[in-house]
Amino acid sequence: MKNFILNIVFIFLFSSVFYAQEKENNSDFKNYSSSLFNSKQVALSIVSLIDKRGQNELNFKIPSGVQIQQIGDLNKVTAFLKSNETKIAVDQNGDRNQLFLDKKAKSITQNIVQQGDNNKISDFTLYTNYNINMEMIQKGDNQKIQNIGTNSLSKNMRITQTGNGASIILINN
Repeated sequence: MKNFILNIVFIFLFSSVFYAQEKENNSDFKNYSSSLFNSKQVALSIVSLIDKRGQNELNFKIPSGVQIQQIGDLNKVTAFLKSNETKIAVDQNGDRNQLFLDKKAKSITQNIVQQGDNNKISDFTLYTNYNINMEMIQKGDNQKIQNIGTNSLSKNMRITQTGNGASIILINN
């Protein structure tokens, strides 16, 4: 009798978990409340890989070191970088944009553009054996990108945000 009651309690407790794991019958892409995601193609093209030509262009475009251009009020860049070769270009055009970089890698080549107001990027890679070639572009207001880690898929990533109020969180293991 005691085992029967325990089995009933077990089934009752985990039945909602099993129900929640069912696949939705209608697997078509559903529009989000943001105008940014008005189609499946747009939503999936926000984060893409930089092709070989784009990698070479990024490497030649950015001089060695860190170059920061800020036009506007209260823009902020905080960077902790450790690599054999560092090429970082930051362009903040607007007010109250924030960039926080904490990266340790073999080499870092990164282009960051923030055009608009109240945009924020936090990018952490505590250590990776990859050469990082990354581009992050925010065009609009109140956008957020949070990138944590680097792996074989994200080492050559391009992120482009347009519109207002969008957020992207990337966790790379």
